Amino acid sequence: MLKHALRHLRSVKSQQPSDADSVEFADWREGIAEALDALACVLVFEEDRVRARAEAAVAREQAAEVRRQGEIRASER
Repeated sequence: MLKHALRHLRSVKSQQPSDADSVEFADWREGIAEALDALACVLVFEEDRVRARAEAAVAREQAAEVRRQGEIRASER
């Protein structure tokens, strides 16, 4: 399970879009968050689980901010 979760995280990371302000980037950050949450479920040490979940939360916050900025730019047109 741990190997699978790590492979999945690496796979998702490798698909990073080049435009950090795009919907695709926000979707990618959500995918990273999901992969980190899955990894947190199989990590042995509590400290590592806490860190993975914290990184997932940051990724979700970043995705939400990218989406908010996109909505602001769209409404300014």
